Amino acid sequence: MKLYLAGLLIVGSLASVPSHAVNKTVVPAYAPAEVSLLPDMANFSDVNEKKQTFFDFLQPIVAQMNEKIAAERAWLKVVEGKIQRGDQLEFWQINLLSELADYYKVDQEPGSDQFFRAMYRRVDTLPTSLVLAQAANESAWGTSRFAIEGNNLFGQWCFTKGCGLVPSGREDSARHEVKKFASVNASVAAYFRNLNTHRQYQPLRQIRTELRYLRLPIDSTFIVWGLEGYSIRGEPYIRELISMIDHNGLQALDQPAFYAKNDIQLNFD
Repeated sequence: MKLYLAGLLIVGSLASVPSHAVNKTVVPAYAPAEVSLLPDMANFSDVNEKKQTFFDFLQPIVAQMNEKIAAERAWLKVVEGKIQRGDQLEFWQINLLSELADYYKVDQEPGSDQFFRAMYRRVDTLPTSLVLAQAANESAWGTSRFAIEGNNLFGQWCFTKGCGLVPSGREDSARHEVKKFASVNASVAAYFRNLNTHRQYQPLRQIRTELRYLRLPIDSTFIVWGLEGYSIRGEPYIRELISMIDHNGLQALDQPAFYAKNDIQLNFD
């Protein structure tokens, strides 16, 4: 089978994509996606219309991220197959492998069995229902100060003075700011990278890996239990997200997508 993948073009410049916590590294800049502007969510008086507008706005951005990650994951499987057959990798393939390892913060030797195991735990999709519920929860349906002024839908922090917006009521000893993004698209990309790389969310990645092993869909109400560290509220925060997913029927948005079902299977000629 020949597999052609879109969305993996690495451009020459490098950009910094901060994560939710302290980690800060230089990462590859992919071909820029279309930038979507957040609707004026405060103008909606009808609650149902407000929710639907928010979901309709954000869902295509989430789908684009998931499709990119699914393409990266499939490409890794192609490269792993080449290595297992003893084929020589081309220079651009070696380069891209290294770029992806840096982006997903994997330190194992590129091309080794340990490397691919680590990459598959991190280079993986997130259910649309989970992303939409967290975005709605963290941004107050796109009406929070951080969403409006910083395009930040997920409450992600940064730790360099001037990198974002200072939260009201922040303690004098605290140094964190709420990250300001150039676009909502950038905020979503940083959120995906955060959940897929930060040590705080290793439990989420472990649950997701186990679901993959069992050939089960990546159920948002399962993997959400790996996000207890996202909020100081702990378990009540998790239960609130599950309630939002259920109440708004968000899991229906997971079902049509190929990447929300079984893992990618490849057959080589």
